[in-house]
Amino acid sequence: MKTMKAVVKYDNVAGATEVREVPVPSIGPDDVLVETAYIGICGSDPHMHHNKVSYKVNVPLILGHEFAGVIAEVGANVTGWKVGDRVTSETHADYCGKCVMCRTNNYHVCRERKGYGFQIDGAFAKYVRVPSRILHKVPDNVSLKEAALTEPLCVAYSSLVKHSPLKPGDLAVIIGPGPIGLLCTKIASILGASDIVVVGTDGDDARMEIAKKLGATMTINSSQQDPVPIIMGMRDGYGANLVVDAAGFSPTLKLSLDVVRPCGQINKIGWGPGPVGFSLDQLISKAATLQGTFSHNWDVWEKCLVLMGERTVDLGEVITHELPLDQWQKGFDLMETKEGLKIVLTPVE
Repeated sequence: MKTMKAVVKYDNVAGATEVREVPVPSIGPDDVLVETAYIGICGSDPHMHHNKVSYKVNVPLILGHEFAGVIAEVGANVTGWKVGDRVTSETHADYCGKCVMCRTNNYHVCRERKGYGFQIDGAFAKYVRVPSRILHKVPDNVSLKEAALTEPLCVAYSSLVKHSPLKPGDLAVIIGPGPIGLLCTKIASILGASDIVVVGTDGDDARMEIAKKLGATMTINSSQQDPVPIIMGMRDGYGANLVVDAAGFSPTLKLSLDVVRPCGQINKIGWGPGPVGFSLDQLISKAATLQGTFSHNWDVWEKCLVLMGERTVDLGEVITHELPLDQWQKGFDLMETKEGLKIVLTPVE
């Protein structure tokens, strides 16, 4: 039996994560086996390591859901793919394909959906099993390192393009300059928002500089300045057409309510398992929309890969560190201390 090294969360308690020798996945007739080249660390990965999530992970389980690599083996029923193809993959490792959500291209919220690194073994390893229906070809001029970050770009694209009314000339506020917030900044710029305000806190200085490169027209450190009077003092004084809460905590949702324009929209991407602790009545008095956005679909992946292939988006701008897989904990630490922005891991023998 062939084995490989993988980062495994083995219990739903804090710190129960380690490198283990595990079997190389076997594939079914409709699957391919992908040899990973790069795997991105998502903010949810350290949270799961510390057991600070509102859901239970299906332990023991290999973490990781952002990856790209090369096809090493093809199942008997698979057509259109061959060994050696450069690919990336959606995170929806399984879904029923039959329910009303799946039939309306909303399989990302199928009740039977199982995500890589949450309910099914993920990609913090040398190999990962991938159903061929969620594979995507990496453009020739896009590196596999960049392609490993297609997933967070898809989160930003899906939120701002599919699920927001953002238009050229609009004022957008993006709260939280982590990877998702920064990619939302880039998408807002592509969509033509004239004013893009990115709000961060102490320790976000380097991230704010990247935000400016990606299209932010103003950055605000909320630890030193109150963003509300600044944003409400812009333009006609009514606030932002779109507020993106990419942080997810109660105070950032409150800030979103304070600065959203009447009849405007708040897109909540960041998870916040704690109680809100304040009234949501501003949604009513402002006739504003609170839109939750989650994950992505096949069409979003294809469009994001086009943007990457045309160099409209350069995901290399958000990659700060590359580490071998057995230094996963250093990668987690770099992300949590904000020393790193996007960290990619490479498999080890």
